[in-house]
Amino acid sequence: MTKVVEVKVPRGFIEVLGFKDVEGLERHSRLVLAVESYMEGRASLGKAAELAGVSYDDFWDFLKDRGLKIRAGPRSIEEAERDYKAAKGHLEK
Repeated sequence: MTKVVEVKVPRGFIEVLGFKDVEGLERHSRLVLAVESYMEGRASLGKAAELAGVSYDDFWDFLKDRGLKIRAGPRSIEEAERDYKAAKGHLEK
């Protein structure tokens, strides 16, 4: 199970930002923190998507729709290993 922390913010953010409930504010906050972590290079795209609670593709689309720069890399360890093996095989030829 993922460990969580609680952050207290004024309830007025729900209304000011146009959310219907606390859950909407929570989803938005997770996404904002994940985007910031990704943009600062503190998290990979996959890790940021995981922290935001959205799929890799949805996070990618969210960044793209806002014109944010995407640093593309492998989506998983398995993909990274396949890329490595392919590159290594190419260099050995």
